[in-house]
Amino acid sequence: MEAFAGSGGPGLRAMNTRAVLKVLVDAAAPVKVTEITPLLGLTRPTVEAALGDLTDGPWVEDMPPEPTPNRSGRRAKRYRFRSEAAHVMGIDVGPHSVTCLVSDLAGSVVHTEQVRYDDHGDAGTAWSTIQEVVARSIESAGLDRVLAATIGVPAVVGPDGEIAYSAVVPSWLQAGIPRRIQAEFPADATYFDNDVKLATLAESEWGEVVGVPHAIFLLAGHQLGAGLVVNGTLARGANGAAGEIGALRLVDWASAPRQLVAALDGRITPDEIFTRAAAGDPECAAAAALFASDIAEGVAALALAVDPEVIVVAGDAALGGAAFLEPLRRRLDDLCLSTPRLVVSSLGGRSVALGALARSIAHVRGTVLQLPETNGTARAH
Repeated sequence: MEAFAGSGGPGLRAMNTRAVLKVLVDAAAPVKVTEITPLLGLTRPTVEAALGDLTDGPWVEDMPPEPTPNRSGRRAKRYRFRSEAAHVMGIDVGPHSVTCLVSDLAGSVVHTEQVRYDDHGDAGTAWSTIQEVVARSIESAGLDRVLAATIGVPAVVGPDGEIAYSAVVPSWLQAGIPRRIQAEFPADATYFDNDVKLATLAESEWGEVVGVPHAIFLLAGHQLGAGLVVNGTLARGANGAAGEIGALRLVDWASAPRQLVAALDGRITPDEIFTRAAAGDPECAAAAALFASDIAEGVAALALAVDPEVIVVAGDAALGGAAFLEPLRRRLDDLCLSTPRLVVSSLGGRSVALGALARSIAHVRGTVLQLPETNGTARAH
């Protein structure tokens, strides 16, 4: 977004205009001038000048005055942010499907698209599936332009946005898939981010971690991973690897999913195991408890480092409910100084894509709208 035009100190006027815009972006309803002035400590003429600049552009419109029956005199105008003026994408490249969400700048989802496949480790399949999902989404949502897209991948993503390492999809790096996506993706800006960190961001925006300063997001099942919230902020670390406790061979997270399936002689998949465990199947419940024990030391190591109030469980293990949570809680009781509260994620299978939307909206807020950077965004729904 170009600097706002204006005389009488263009730098100060642009700063005031961005401050007024932020009030409108954050507001849940149209706002009057008299409501903006006390929030920012600006004079009415300054706020009116800023609103004049903003209504000349695409982001703000003035609304009809509120109806005031039985009252005479001039009624005050109201102003609102036009969140529908642009759109962003959040994409989850999952183990068996690609999910794409399209939302406006308030996070209201206007289209959902999903395509399933057999193996996301195959670079060619992943690339063609991503292209298919994005093309369908753009056509179905009737988009002319996408301001930003964020793609969640099972990989360590560095601060520069580059995929640094992936044990799950190493063939992607060898085939140069990330660079092909960035070069050909139909969005003004395209980002990659770790899938579990995006899911953690979604939980802190509108899930089980809203308002919780210290928390762990645990993805458990055929994949294992963890995201950390410290002092109310998603922890990334110096190299984007915060929470990657599974890289420590001593905790042996890599073998836990294999042992889970082997416990039932490979007859059923992890999601079926946990679903049957929740229904009371004793053989599956025993497998779920063994899985909880196998991963407990890694979870405890993270809990001792972060001292969280809550651990949010997602993935296949979340289907097990108490059949998974209770044996994990018992092991953590033995391993931790204090056991965090354990809950199942309420966001279901959309958490990664929702977190990707939040990341895309944050880009628009900071780079396009030039608003002050914040940890959160408008609530997606």
